[in-house]
Amino acid sequence: MCWLYAITKYRYIPSLEEVLSAIDDAKRLGFHHMELEGIGSQLYMIIKNKGVIKRKISENEIKLVTFVPVLPDIMSTDSEKRKEALKDFKAGCEVASYFEANIVQADSFYLPIHVEHPYDISKEFRYAYKPPSMKIDPSFNFWRFFEDVTVSSLSECNDIAEDHGLRLCIEPRTWETISNVWALELLLREVKSKNLGAVLDVAHLAAQKMHPVQCVEMLGKRIFYVHASDSDFKIENHLEVGTGIVDWKSFLEALKKHGFKGCIGIDVGGKEEMKQRLDLMYINSRKYLENIIKEIA
Repeated sequence: MCWLYAITKYRYIPSLEEVLSAIDDAKRLGFHHMELEGIGSQLYMIIKNKGVIKRKISENEIKLVTFVPVLPDIMSTDSEKRKEALKDFKAGCEVASYFEANIVQADSFYLPIHVEHPYDISKEFRYAYKPPSMKIDPSFNFWRFFEDVTVSSLSECNDIAEDHGLRLCIEPRTWETISNVWALELLLREVKSKNLGAVLDVAHLAAQKMHPVQCVEMLGKRIFYVHASDSDFKIENHLEVGTGIVDWKSFLEALKKHGFKGCIGIDVGGKEEMKQRLDLMYINSRKYLENIIKEIA
């Protein structure tokens, strides 16, 4: 179960009580694996209460697949802000290890010329249904930023993760710097580490007009984790699996071809109007995928 469940049911940055309730929710809905996020300064609330959270995870017989420290300043052009954010990322890796997760995630966030920030953590969660506005800065050089900030910072994140016995995955999210699998491939070639891989979010791939099967063929064994939600291939809504037009059988067969052994997390939600049926959508999505997996086994 992906953390989008908690974001949709509760809020973008849940309280401790809501974090604990989300863990109970995972058990109640029949899930054995889940994600956890630490968003901005909330990361330190997670760290402060790590014992309580770990007990709740253990009581519910849940395995934490990945921990996600959401830290936009790892992509800041201000080297001091970036340095502090990387310290926070290290703290996130420490708590991920404490929770016995196998993977930690980092995001590529936005460019310094973004006027509107996609997935702005200072606001309530919402999808970007139109291109976020950008300013024209005569001094901005994209490739210099990519090398000096994106590659440098994510390479350091990878080293930190590896030092803590964790693999690092990057999620190509619509409108961000690493916004599709081609951009991720470029990053992977720059960093050159088997410890670095991908979390493929099928709904984001669809919104990017990237065929999910092609993405699996491109990345192969570098796929560490999958976010499963359906799509109409028009906008980035994360729909109940089986209600869109994703060819799930072909996608799962492609993963099988490349020996994928990781987890597939149900990643449905993100909109207020989905809250009422959220539990049912998660249960239905899981059953839909389980039936196909049995069919192709």
